[in-house]
Amino acid sequence: MVNNASTGIYASGFTGYNYLSDYWLQNASFLRMDNVGVGYTFGKFNNKHLGGLRITANCQNVFVVTKYTGIDPEVYSGIDNNTYPRPRTFTLGINLGLK
Repeated sequence: MVNNASTGIYASGFTGYNYLSDYWLQNASFLRMDNVGVGYTFGKFNNKHLGGLRITANCQNVFVVTKYTGIDPEVYSGIDNNTYPRPRTFTLGINLGLK
């Protein structure tokens, strides 16, 4: 049995192991924003112990625009089974300088 098969396998009328057929080919064109980051430096404080303050925020795997119905249109092997979806990751950073 094919692992991670689409429910369209029942509509195909295939019997046996025909999952390598071109019946399953799709247009996998996509637009992806993979990384975005923003930062701001507040500058120096009027304190004898504290320097500058910088805050940053980053996001990985921001969005994917596609009509592809599989998990990820950027599959290297060409077969989209047994793959794990890429997670969306957020990172927040604070940098406080000391004198």
